Parts: sequence; structure tokens; C-alpha cells
Amino acid sequence: MQTRQVPRKPINLPARYFTGRGSAVDVVLSDLSVGGCRFHAPGSKLMRGLQLQMYVGSSGPHRATVRWIEDGEIGVTFLNPFTDQMIEKFKFSHVPGKLEDVTPGDFDPVPKSLPNRFC
Repeated sequence: MQTRQVPRKPINLPARYFTGRGSAVDVVLSDLSVGGCRFHAPGSKLMRGLQLQMYVGSSGPHRATVRWIEDGEIGVTFLNPFTDQMIEKFKFSHVPGKLEDVTPGDFDPVPKSLPNRFC
């Protein structure tokens, strides 16, 4: 069953995400569309519904929401969809964007009380 409005295209593109509670995590996107992307992040502590800030290539920050997690693969949707022109630019770019200088943008404040964990 297809649930996406726009199909994703295979890609090999560097990206970086921030959760607002930790340091930057570098990943490589394996597919991308105007509405979202997928990347491999084994061992990550991401959860469905978590808000991220992502830098894709040299573009960003882009707010995103984790939609699914399966076998170390993460799927996110973008709060503001990319344009077709952005996708084409990424698709034909063979030089990764400069991620060294990327820092997190503004996040909503972290709540003072965190959810209880059951071990």
C-alpha cells in the first residue's frame, strides 16, 4: 500500500540532524522527495513523532518529524516541503555540501519534566 503523496527517489546524499537534546548526527540519505526522506541510523534513539532539524547537503535547517523506524532505517517528513528545484539540485550534485559549519537552529524549549521511563 502506497501512503506517500509523492514517490521518493533513490539518492546518496550527506545530511545532518539535530534532536534538540544532543549533538549533531551525520547520516546519508538513501531516498528523498519533496515531502520527506529516509536514512540509515542503526542504534539511534529516535522515536516516532520526534521533531528534528535537518541539514540536507548544504541546505537547512529543515524541520522534520520522524514518521517510522524499521531495521535501523528512519523515515521523516518535512514540515515545509522541498521544491522540485531543490530535489533536482540535490539529485545532480556529486559534491557533498559543507556540513562542518552546520549548527542547530532554534528549537522549542525542552520541557522541565521528562516522561517517566520503565526499565
